Amino acid sequence: MIEKGRKRRGNSRFIVYFSLILILLSVAGIFGYRTLCKADWLNIQNIEIIGNENISSQTLRTILQPYAETNLLALSSHEVKDDLYKIKRIADIKVIKLFPSTLKVKITERKGFLYLLSREGDLFPVDEQGMVIEYSFSPSQEDLPIVHTSYSSKQLHAGKIVKDNFLNRVYALQKQIISEQPDFVKSVSEYYKQGDLIVIIDARYGTRIILGDQNIKDQLRRYQFVRENSSIERDKILDLRFKDQIIVRREVE
Repeated sequence: MIEKGRKRRGNSRFIVYFSLILILLSVAGIFGYRTLCKADWLNIQNIEIIGNENISSQTLRTILQPYAETNLLALSSHEVKDDLYKIKRIADIKVIKLFPSTLKVKITERKGFLYLLSREGDLFPVDEQGMVIEYSFSPSQEDLPIVHTSYSSKQLHAGKIVKDNFLNRVYALQKQIISEQPDFVKSVSEYYKQGDLIVIIDARYGTRIILGDQNIKDQLRRYQFVRENSSIERDKILDLRFKDQIIVRREVE
């Protein structure tokens, strides 16, 4: 009985000592962390930005400038992201802390997919989900097809997702062309609505084209063959909806 009592007291002392050690380590850790969060040698001295192509580095640096001289350990990555996500062209952000004093930010951008043309004649880039995004700082980098819409410029602000029956069909058609005949994408100048049809304007020849819903690749091959081997007036419409045929029209029927 005496030996059992001693073992119990020994175990109790071990638990008490272990608990005290854990408390002391926790206090030391908290104190050390708070001390490091105030250390000047951990203040941000360098800001690196990578991944941006259509958003200027200067624009991003202006947003990040308030974080200069902030303690890197105490820096909230969520706050940095919240500030940068105000730019709707940004799809994803990775904040990397390179101790002792470098903040590195990796940007993944939304790519321009089409330009929406407003009633007032203004152009607004959208991504493939139909979200309006900011202009590229170098517009020549984004040579995109134009879609004629009935929206006003006030309706097409950055961050707005613009979809309707016509635009959904245009988005789907553009994706299909990119998938099945990517070389033709640069030839697409404009999309516009004529009745229930989508009409494409060829940037190179000015020809208007109507495509069917099926086998886009074959239709565009036929069009390119005819375009390169015959003389067709610029004001004509080439209707490719019918299998193995190209119907030349003056007006959409």
